[in-house]
Amino acid sequence: ALLLVFALSGALVHLLTESWWFEAVGYGRVFWTRIRWQVIIWAGTLVLYAAFLLSNYGLALWLTRERPWQIPQGQKLLPAKPLSPLWTSLIGYGVLAFTGLLSFDAAAKSAATWDRILKFLNPTNFDQTEPLFQKDISFYLFRLPFFQGLQQSLAEALVWALVLAIAIYLLKGEIRPERGWKYFLTGEAKTHLCLMLAALAVAIAAGFYLERYELLFSPSGVVFGAGYTDVHARLQAHWLMAFVTLAVAALFIIALWRSGFWLPMVGIGFYLGILILVNGLYPWFQQQVIVAPNELTKERPYIEHNIAFTNAAYGLAQVQSEPFPVEATLSRADLSDNASTIDNIRLWDYRPLLSTYRQLQEIRSYYRFQDVDIDRYVLDDDYRQVMLSARELDYSEAPPEAQTWVNQRLKFTHGYGVVMSPVNRFTRDGLPELMIKNIPPESNIDLEVTQPRIYYGEATNAYVFTGTSTDEFDYPLADENAVNRYDGAGGVPMGSFGRRLAYAYDLGNLKTLISNYFTGESRIHYYRNIVRRARQIAPFLAYDSDPYVTLIDGRLKWILDGYTTSSRYPYSEPLIRSNDVAAILGNDPGADTIGRSPAEALTTFAMRSRW
Repeated sequence: ALLLVFALSGALVHLLTESWWFEAVGYGRVFWTRIRWQVIIWAGTLVLYAAFLLSNYGLALWLTRERPWQIPQGQKLLPAKPLSPLWTSLIGYGVLAFTGLLSFDAAAKSAATWDRILKFLNPTNFDQTEPLFQKDISFYLFRLPFFQGLQQSLAEALVWALVLAIAIYLLKGEIRPERGWKYFLTGEAKTHLCLMLAALAVAIAAGFYLERYELLFSPSGVVFGAGYTDVHARLQAHWLMAFVTLAVAALFIIALWRSGFWLPMVGIGFYLGILILVNGLYPWFQQQVIVAPNELTKERPYIEHNIAFTNAAYGLAQVQSEPFPVEATLSRADLSDNASTIDNIRLWDYRPLLSTYRQLQEIRSYYRFQDVDIDRYVLDDDYRQVMLSARELDYSEAPPEAQTWVNQRLKFTHGYGVVMSPVNRFTRDGLPELMIKNIPPESNIDLEVTQPRIYYGEATNAYVFTGTSTDEFDYPLADENAVNRYDGAGGVPMGSFGRRLAYAYDLGNLKTLISNYFTGESRIHYYRNIVRRARQIAPFLAYDSDPYVTLIDGRLKWILDGYTTSSRYPYSEPLIRSNDVAAILGNDPGADTIGRSPAEALTTFAMRSRW
């Protein structure tokens, strides 16, 4: 009980601090919408799942109320061994614990699908139908995943309810194998199990019915989506299996008025035979005998569907191609007329430039240039393409003896400034010609850095505190250091004792509570990594893994591309056959992206689709 209270208290405190963070960044409504629906889904699933399992358990107990608990001996000549009251009680407690674990697991899984349920409740029509079932594309993105999840959950609940009921009937001696497989169960217990098995058969039939729509995402044909074999063999197989499964359910119902289980057992045998025949052999025969010798003719309409829906899914139909004839008539006048273009041809590669920035401008070991970004600015009335990089703070590179809690959390809180250079100019020594450089920033163009401090970035992962009674390190200055006090609106206010206590418990660090440096104006900054910060706010989007820094009105701001993505657009070819769009966009650093950028992948695919 103490462990449970401790675990729940940790979850509740973390939930509280998360709500403060979302309110601080202006997305409190997003947070509470998600939490409200997760709680509703979790509680509803827990109650319904537990009620269903316990009701079947209770029904099995009531139907066998006159039978004692016993263990079958397995031999006809030996009587069943009765169980002691202690074992009877342990079985009851064990069933309750088992039911609780199953219900909590189902509730947790359901709560994790909150976005799927919200999509189901808030669909948007695409006003475009697919050619096989004539359903709007929105059905596959917003409704079908919900129906599939519901069907799987119902089937799983029925299976566990059957397991509990069969276990009770075995331990009560209601199931008697010595009678033979036809008559091992009779009476009310047989009625209970037959109804449960019929319900499970109906749920499986619903699964076959929904599986028809998955043919639109079939990767087995010549192109992605339903092919000739899918439409003329597998589709009929799914229909047939749905009807056969419903027939098996009907046989279980009919068996209520007949002795023994002979009729449904025969039905199950036919079911398995038909399953192997129509789901395996028939599609194989169709593909090898009908499609393979005439593939171009048979698959042509499905290839056209694939191309059309892929173009629609990726917006490739909006791309306009224009002929650009190459003529060897370039003159000096042409170069003069296009001087702005010539002056912005990029000569610097970002990889050696990043290494050069680090050697020339990191200045201290705890500063870090994470990458080089490319941007365009109007400089001295001239539209110029430039390369720039933010000087972030990576205090893990500081000497170990300097990595104290005060230094890590209170003193060294931010990076400082940027480096900027044109894409095509260099000095006599072959170095980049720096437009903005040094600490504090020095600019030789009409673009000034008025707020150079960087509290959030690509290499910024640790939490820090601002608004304390000690000065923050700003930048090195001769024999001493320049200092600063944060005066921005970022971070979560934590000046009160209650908030400090909550964060101390959530972070697992007592110093947050007992340190004398905190004041009523203190703030905590966390989720400081730009990509993680965006994911925390909107986990339903896919993000580019490479945000880029910009200089706007003297302030450093990050820009990050976000996408609404789905692998549920019928007939549209995925970037990779695993449908891992997030990996292509760079969301998973460990994923295999085949060394291609999204643009390269799309271009390669567009060429293949056109073929």
